Amino acid sequence: MPKGMVITVGIGREIEHAIVFSIINANPNHIVFLVTEQSEGTLERIEQEAKEQDVRLPDYEFVKVSNENDANAAYGAAVEAIRKLGEKGIKSGEITVDYTTGSKPMSAGALYAAITEGCASVVYVTGERDENGRVISGTEQVLATMPNKLLARRFRSEAVRLFNAWQFAAAKQIIDDFLSQFPQDRVPELFPDLDGLRKLCNAYQAWDAFNHIGAQEAFEGVGKDIMQQWSSDGQIKRNKGWINLLARKLQSGNLDERLCPELLVDLWANALRRIEEKRFVDAVARLYRLAELIAQFRLWHEHGIDTSDVDMSKVPKCKKEKLERYRDEKGKVKIPLQASYELLKNLGDEIGEMGAGEKLRNALSARNNSIAAHGLEPVTEKVANNLKEAIEPILRKVVPNLESHLEKAQFPTLRT
Repeated sequence: MPKGMVITVGIGREIEHAIVFSIINANPNHIVFLVTEQSEGTLERIEQEAKEQDVRLPDYEFVKVSNENDANAAYGAAVEAIRKLGEKGIKSGEITVDYTTGSKPMSAGALYAAITEGCASVVYVTGERDENGRVISGTEQVLATMPNKLLARRFRSEAVRLFNAWQFAAAKQIIDDFLSQFPQDRVPELFPDLDGLRKLCNAYQAWDAFNHIGAQEAFEGVGKDIMQQWSSDGQIKRNKGWINLLARKLQSGNLDERLCPELLVDLWANALRRIEEKRFVDAVARLYRLAELIAQFRLWHEHGIDTSDVDMSKVPKCKKEKLERYRDEKGKVKIPLQASYELLKNLGDEIGEMGAGEKLRNALSARNNSIAAHGLEPVTEKVANNLKEAIEPILRKVVPNLESHLEKAQFPTLRT
């Protein structure tokens, strides 16, 4: 990729030696010099020095700093210079800023611009100095630092904050915006922590959206080094194992595998997160589906009945006529939530008794009367919590080891 350079230009004696030395070291394709009214003439000396050293200067232009004693003015000029290079197709991650010469405010402005614009490096030419404090020609050395490493810390901190708030898309966007300035093949080398964090965002974003297969694929890129860096308690490792198990079951052609307790727990954990975020509409949607899924799980595993294609030979006689109304045009009997719990009750199953109880019935009624379902009432925190409290004892009856499962399904808090 093409490389660029921004150089502050002063008026001191023999500073052209240091500037040409720095240009040789950086080997840019294009340069923008930051000059003042007084230092513009130094450009001729730089050209002459390059000729004497048999160095071909790349294409260059200059941006004037209106006041060499004003750091704000210098900062604005440096940003303009960096963006001029951007217009030539040079990304900020391929730009070096040399702040060796020029006034101290010019150097300060250029340095700050390099940090805020995400430049690859800032350099300062040093060496042995004469009695006037100037670097002696022939003793030059380039000291380089990477401002983007400093800037990366700020992006990293904000991305971790968003991740821990389960805002995975926003966290990933922050990381992507920062890393887009750099060659993508070098990102793992330059910013391994951000690269690992981006992989975690991909995995947890997919998981939180119930894309378990996509989450499994994303977790494949999450190695031991990433897990150890971001989670000291082993939670990411537990999560990866959980997702691998759940994805494998969901891809099975066997309903015994797909209708698994892990899926119930995963849906429950997701609903709890939505309540904690105060996203009550989403929480109620998940809890309603969980109530439905519990009945489907119980009917299949305890009674061999698939709610999407009910085997009427397994249905009590007293219930057959009522269920016939759910037969579709393909001849399949597909029963909804309430009918599923009623069937469980007719089969003498305690889950049917619990599901037909007043507590769940009232909680579902509040949901049905909300604008998120069939009515006009708002979905409040009370609606969500009442449904949660009504479902929890039923879930615990169906999944006795709920707590141990839930531990594996809970999201980690990344350490900063």
